[in-house]
Amino acid sequence: MAWLPFEDRIANASETLVLKYSPDWSGVRETIHPIFIPECYGKQFELICHEEYPINVHFTRKSWNGRMKACRGIGASLSGDEINAWEQEHLKLLSEIAPEEFDVLHYAAIAELKKI
Repeated sequence: MAWLPFEDRIANASETLVLKYSPDWSGVRETIHPIFIPECYGKQFELICHEEYPINVHFTRKSWNGRMKACRGIGASLSGDEINAWEQEHLKLLSEIAPEEFDVLHYAAIAELKKI
């Protein structure tokens, strides 16, 4: 499950801020797509069906800040001082653009495989 920055203004603003601190972040600009099934699975499994669909996920400012802080563009790649600076800026941003509670548009994806 991933958020959809092109379709959600809070996700977009948060991503933009992540890129300010981590411009090479590999998780940027997610779009709805099928789950990647590695080629090696094709020898023993057959893809029966897949589905991708948008869903709203509920957050508070604090929980969305924590979710974004946990992404590999922040928590896994920045120093402690950089994380703190990002977090303060993100909380300020959220206080300006988001109510205390809100939904962020995400997508979910499923894939059904059958053993050959």
